[in-house]
Amino acid sequence: MINYTTEKELINSFLKYFNTKINDISKFSKYLIYSIDDKNIGFVDFSFIYDRIELNYIYVEKSYRNKNIASKLMDKLIEFAIDNKCINITLEVDESNDAAINLYKKYGFTIATIRKKYYGKNDGYLMIREMV
Repeated sequence: MINYTTEKELINSFLKYFNTKINDISKFSKYLIYSIDDKNIGFVDFSFIYDRIELNYIYVEKSYRNKNIASKLMDKLIEFAIDNKCINITLEVDESNDAAINLYKKYGFTIATIRKKYYGKNDGYLMIREMV
């Protein structure tokens, strides 16, 4: 089951994997949680800024990976984008993260530009999916 959440403690329990946390939820911030049997195992953090979405983080617990959970979260994100008439979705991804890049390409994202040394030694890809 996928639900939206505004529970800061729950959000921060996933953001710890990215060495960050929130203190307050901005009016642009949205969070999706994927749960199985009341266990929270997947997470999406995105910003909905007027007519655009920025995908900040997507995470699935290691023992639940390769079970289409990230795809279901992406489906929900794209459904949100369509329902809200967004013109595009953007994201940054480490050039070495093949699993994520393949997921994003599956959903129609293309590499718009390369951000040199965005992830320390690695470059980052700015990817975009046009919605209109």
